[in-house]
Amino acid sequence: MSNAFRINTNIQSQQAFQNLQETNDQLSQLRQRLTTGKRINEASDDAAGFEIANKLQAKTGAQGQALRNIGDAKSALGTAEGALDSQLSILQTAKEKATQAANGSLSQDERNAIAGELNELASEVNDIQENATFNGKQLLNGGSATKDGSNARSFKFQTGTGSDDQGTGQFEVKLANSGTTELGLGGTLDLSTTEGKNQAVSVDQGDFGNSEGPGNLQDSLTASASTTAGDPEVVADLNGSDLAGDLEGGEFNISVTNDSTAGQLTFQVEKGGEVTSTQTVDVSGDDTNVTLEDDGSNTIEFDAGSAFADGDVGANETKEFSIEVTDGKLGDRLSGTSNASDARDIISDIDGAINTLTSELSDLGASQNRLSFKESNLETSRTNLNSAQSRIEDADFAQTQTQVAKLQVQQQSGTAQLAQANAAGQSVLSLLGG
Repeated sequence: MSNAFRINTNIQSQQAFQNLQETNDQLSQLRQRLTTGKRINEASDDAAGFEIANKLQAKTGAQGQALRNIGDAKSALGTAEGALDSQLSILQTAKEKATQAANGSLSQDERNAIAGELNELASEVNDIQENATFNGKQLLNGGSATKDGSNARSFKFQTGTGSDDQGTGQFEVKLANSGTTELGLGGTLDLSTTEGKNQAVSVDQGDFGNSEGPGNLQDSLTASASTTAGDPEVVADLNGSDLAGDLEGGEFNISVTNDSTAGQLTFQVEKGGEVTSTQTVDVSGDDTNVTLEDDGSNTIEFDAGSAFADGDVGANETKEFSIEVTDGKLGDRLSGTSNASDARDIISDIDGAINTLTSELSDLGASQNRLSFKESNLETSRTNLNSAQSRIEDADFAQTQTQVAKLQVQQQSGTAQLAQANAAGQSVLSLLGG
């Protein structure tokens, strides 16, 4: 039955209001899409699409950071490559000098001059190794002479969004040490002679200065080193030119702390920026050796009892010094008395070092190429995922604006109809005027 002549309940007005409210809600939603550019602004807009789009956004965000990580990795490897290139250039110059020294027409004075130049070139090789750093991390120092084994200098770059160690997660690059010791460019090492000691071991007094202890530290270290081959305390094979066993030598930074315990000093040994051991020694006792490096059969150590005296380190005080143990210097074999055969031996050693560096550079280049491939693949994947996310959650502006225009007409019409429905009750009053 028609309710057009009833005034207590205006059904027409209620229906018109309800329809107008729905139109306004839809129009508000469409305007939000136009202002945000997204079809899905909250989970209620499209529950499944909201979940998928947010997962895609999390992945593409992580991929963006992975791309930046790859950029950092390329920068780090580029730094290492630049250092290796510089070292290679130096070795090429050193080979020219060694070739000159191999000429039988030279006198010993001329060979001595070449020896000095070779030693300077070798020192620069070590300086480059020491200064090859990225974000404070040494790239070519602190590992081992080879990239195989657990002691290799390993760098793991997060180049993907996965949590696994390889593939979609991390990319590992191993860099070998590139100092003269690791490249086999040390001179003849003979700790049994004074000259050999000076070649093999150098001490930087550090905080102890030039007048304080450990004044006899160098003698204490080389004395315990100059034992017969095979002794657990041996540092070098005195019949050869290399450090014994798997010992690598290098620069050891040592912190000495006096914790106020009578006669006891604590020695913290650091190599390549990492603490390798901490040893507490009673310097007044019988066993006063401090180990710098140990390969299981051979050690590099010094006698702290003979090197340190009371008062060298105050109570609750810490002082630092450093010891460098090497195979000598590149040009040592030409100094003093030498001949063309010694120079040819140096040429052979330099050739081996050049082969090592070129192989390292080749491996480094291959790693950089892999990073470039990963970067390209990651860019492609990120673009495709962004496209998928866009299809799910982004608004179609042309379609949305068309719907807005339609709803605006409905809104105007609905407003007019609501006004007419509200006025319908007034017409009923004319029936009472008769």
